Amino acid sequence: MNTNYAENNFMQPLVRLITVFISLMFALPAFAQSKGEIVGVVKEQASNLNLESVTLELRELKSNAVIKKEVTDQKGNYRFTGVADGSYYIQTSFVGYQVFKSAALIVDQSHQKLALNITLKNDTKILKEVEVTAKKQLYSNSIDRKVYNVDQDVMAKSGSASEVLQNVPLVQVDIDGNVSLRNSSAMILINGKLSPIMGKNAAAALQQLPANSIARIEVITNPSAKYKPDGTGGIINIVLKKNSKNGLNGGVTANIGNQERYNTSINLNYKPGKVNLFGSYSIKQDYRLRQTTNNRTQVDPTSRTSSYYQDEISASSRPFSNTATLGLEYAIDDKNTIGISGNYYFRNMHKNDLTLKMVSNSNGLVSDYQRIRKNYEYEREADATFFFEHNFKKEDHKIRLEFNAAHSPEVEDNRYTNVYKFPSNVNQLDNTIIKQIADNQQLTLAYENPISENTKLELGYDGQYSRHDMDFFGEAYDDGQQRFITDQAKTNRFIYNENIHAIYGTIEQSWKKFGLMLGLRGEYADLNSHLITTDVTIPNHYFKVYPTLHLSYKLTDSRQLQLNYSRRVRRPEGDDLNPFAEYADPTNIRVGNPYLLPEIIHSVELGYQWKNDNFSILPGIYYRYKYNGFTSITTPLNSTTLITTQQNLANDQAIGADVVFSANLNDKVNINFTPNAFYSQIDASNLGYSSKRNTFTWSANFNSSYTVSKSTVVQVNSNYKSARLTPQGKYLPSFVLNFGARHEILKKKGSIYLTVSDVFKTQRQEAELSSPMLTQHVFTRSNSRIAYIGMSYNFGIVKKKKDLTFDNTL
Repeated sequence: MNTNYAENNFMQPLVRLITVFISLMFALPAFAQSKGEIVGVVKEQASNLNLESVTLELRELKSNAVIKKEVTDQKGNYRFTGVADGSYYIQTSFVGYQVFKSAALIVDQSHQKLALNITLKNDTKILKEVEVTAKKQLYSNSIDRKVYNVDQDVMAKSGSASEVLQNVPLVQVDIDGNVSLRNSSAMILINGKLSPIMGKNAAAALQQLPANSIARIEVITNPSAKYKPDGTGGIINIVLKKNSKNGLNGGVTANIGNQERYNTSINLNYKPGKVNLFGSYSIKQDYRLRQTTNNRTQVDPTSRTSSYYQDEISASSRPFSNTATLGLEYAIDDKNTIGISGNYYFRNMHKNDLTLKMVSNSNGLVSDYQRIRKNYEYEREADATFFFEHNFKKEDHKIRLEFNAAHSPEVEDNRYTNVYKFPSNVNQLDNTIIKQIADNQQLTLAYENPISENTKLELGYDGQYSRHDMDFFGEAYDDGQQRFITDQAKTNRFIYNENIHAIYGTIEQSWKKFGLMLGLRGEYADLNSHLITTDVTIPNHYFKVYPTLHLSYKLTDSRQLQLNYSRRVRRPEGDDLNPFAEYADPTNIRVGNPYLLPEIIHSVELGYQWKNDNFSILPGIYYRYKYNGFTSITTPLNSTTLITTQQNLANDQAIGADVVFSANLNDKVNINFTPNAFYSQIDASNLGYSSKRNTFTWSANFNSSYTVSKSTVVQVNSNYKSARLTPQGKYLPSFVLNFGARHEILKKKGSIYLTVSDVFKTQRQEAELSSPMLTQHVFTRSNSRIAYIGMSYNFGIVKKKKDLTFDNTL
């Protein structure tokens, strides 16, 4: 296709949006009072180690009134921004340490940025009782990303990552567990890194990953050039728990659910000084039952006669998973840190499927038989990460080297039996064994330098090297020879190699209220598809540049305006490229396309943020222009079989708007509401569809919690998705509502809870397909009403010079 034409079509609305933003920016008053900034690091005097979670209050010098509050991050850093001219002091509060009160700090036109490093002394008094009342917010909304603090979600105590993602703003999860962001694909990271299990089987892995092992979920819709540009909608980063508190800390969780479900987990960390040792282990037993009705009418292109197919599918499975982490970090000195960590994931599953298949035409019944499937499969991933970080003398001036390697084998053993009712026939047996191995390595070198008070530079190399080996073996039982014979049509091997070398740079500059960040990422992709069975190699090499632009304008302390642009890409997975067919259902086969091109996306987003102590409103408007977009096309292969493959669309474009609204009413009621409206236009003229298809769809996510007492909280969340178009048809609306309750016990060291997913059993997926030779209707429901009761217990021991103090923070 003509990519220059596609680029030109995109640039016109981009220029209009930038013009609107600049007009708004300069139309705003420029006479607001000067604002300052106070930054620093908090350390422990005895060990000289940075302290996390220290509370700092910025107080007015004369009245002692609290102006702002901040909490130190994992590296002990704090930052007060938007400080008006005046005289202040800082006061700290941290369990087991003496209160620190600084000298006077003066902010004026000549002193806009102040630096104050703080050292805390151990408190020699024994603390008899500590009650922690401050809690993290469920949502932490900023103009460039949304952070969902999983610990504050009652449903997360017992559910899976897939269930928690349904509650995250702008994220959608369908009945199969497939995740999308703003109605488009997203790149899912684990701890900021790619994981092999987040490829083809991401949905299954997320359904088995315990939510109580997750610390937070970050959503970045328009990332900077520092991040890999994959994913149409942006990035979803799942950050697993890793405690770094001093002393011995940990927690245990156990849940039991309906239909013989259960899960349990334990996490520990021990930090006596410069060394932090951490680890966790969890298991999860699940049960999945799915009922699907698939009705289709197929027209023979030669005879023009119609055939009618009806499939009734009942599929059950009992997946069991283990997840483990272990890591060690060592602070060599106050400038250098090294660390090594590993993760292990194992899932095995037995599936039992029964498909009732009937075929008829105008003359009556053609065939009636059962297809029985017994499936045994497992998936495993082991990965290891090593890092070294050096901090220079200047604050936030650092360089970090990190290497990650992951190995993920998977085996799927399918045993099929066809039992015929009409016409009468002997049973037919066939088997397929699918072996897949994914190997990923990632090497990153990241450099950050705050050149001046208002300028920051980031440079880096990001190398990602992956190999995907797919080996299919098929066989059928020969009644004459009384043995299984290899089926050459179902036996093949396909290897896909993808090596990507990227160099990026970003420069961030601020001028009073105006902020600018420019980024550029250059990537060289070396791709190779090798069809082992036919000895055909399909190489693909290309170099592409991905620019990013972030503009911001601070209207007041509580209001901000931002405009972002990024050029993004969505690369096909190995399964999308594999041209050998999968025969799970002989009448519905799937085939990859080795010539599938990567999607190219231009993404623009205009955002506004307003917040005060009780409310936060974050509306956004976004526009995406995409060419070579992926779409699934289903066509008749012959009079009895359908074939589905991936194709590239000529182009499609979409414009959408959403609002992330958060409210805290009297510390009793918390409300989070995120509606999203989305209009798209699909151009599939290159695939033989003459007219463009337009659709308007919308979705909404609602989450509310009510604090019944100091110890009891109830929570309700729900999400709705309206109908949405595909090139050949549409998906119909869906709705789900969940409920949870938590009661704290044992002086807030522990809690008991109840959760119920899909209270009204409304979760479903319904799709319609319509073309001249084929019409189809597919309806799927699952046993999605899942109930759990459970208990969690957290503990912590902070080691002092002579005494032990218990930290019971949840």
